[in-house]
Amino acid sequence: MTEPARAIQGTSFVSELEQRHLHPLWDRYQRITPIKPQAADTPFIWHWREVEPYLHRSVGEVSINDIERRALIMAHPAFGQETTTTSTLLAAFTVLDPGDRARPHRHTGAAIRFATRAEGAVTIVNGRRCEMKTGDLILTPPMGWHGHINESDHRIIWFDAANMPLIRAVDAHFFEPGDPRNNAFWQVDEGEESLWSEAGLIAQGATHNAMNSPKYRYCGEATRRLLACAPPGPDGARTIRYVNPATGGAVMPTLDCYAARLNRDAPTRMKRATYNVVCLVVAGEGRSTIGEKTFEWSQHDVFTIPHWNWARHEAKAGEADLFMVTDKSAFERLDLVREEMQ
Repeated sequence: MTEPARAIQGTSFVSELEQRHLHPLWDRYQRITPIKPQAADTPFIWHWREVEPYLHRSVGEVSINDIERRALIMAHPAFGQETTTTSTLLAAFTVLDPGDRARPHRHTGAAIRFATRAEGAVTIVNGRRCEMKTGDLILTPPMGWHGHINESDHRIIWFDAANMPLIRAVDAHFFEPGDPRNNAFWQVDEGEESLWSEAGLIAQGATHNAMNSPKYRYCGEATRRLLACAPPGPDGARTIRYVNPATGGAVMPTLDCYAARLNRDAPTRMKRATYNVVCLVVAGEGRSTIGEKTFEWSQHDVFTIPHWNWARHEAKAGEADLFMVTDKSAFERLDLVREEMQ
């Protein structure tokens, strides 16, 4: 049989297989088993100066009483109409006016809040009152009841991140709304949060589980103190990890958070990893080269590091601080973490 005849016969055979809902491995092997990760999204940045006006406008456009949350999600254009920041993570900013209450709810997705301009905000998590001060990290573990309130006399804004895209990809997400009329939800104190307020100390009888951190509020002031004295890591940045104080591991099984301080005109080494990273600029100015793109950034800008993209960062005109939320801990549990550095 001639080669053209073989090709025609092969094509006919493949078509017949496909009609029977069978796919041959031999003509699509590279698609099924790629030689390396290939992110669908490129690195992207949202500049605070462009986002902030829309946050203020949203207060006039939408009443908090009519919606679940008044938040603007950073949606990467690579995903079209799909509302997602990276393939596995969401990032957003939430805004509340004085007296606003974001009604209680709970969900399978793990989420965090990072206080940018949130002095006067309070997040209630599983019956604990967590006040939000500059640079604080607040956890809302999976299926933990949580709601937010602005008790100040000014507008407040904070940064959110969650892993709903990852949970939805495996179709394992559940959501349960709370009762917005339940005033008792808001009438709580810090409760057991006080048992986890001192680093390096655990009170006898303090309850915890191995899955999620029993500590929900991580103080921004403490973070800044530790960054000031932390030694440079392998990549050159001073980096600290937010950890579960009972285990020393990630704060949640599917979200892992870090803070980093960059030195002026001292670029970090190039690094890439199999997990996604969303970076919030906490303070300072600088630039990042991620993949083939270079971004200039300043306070409250947000940018992404898609998985398996080389990334380096550099501060300008002084030190700069970054907050980074990742899904590294989820990949660790799946034994899929791979990191490389140049």
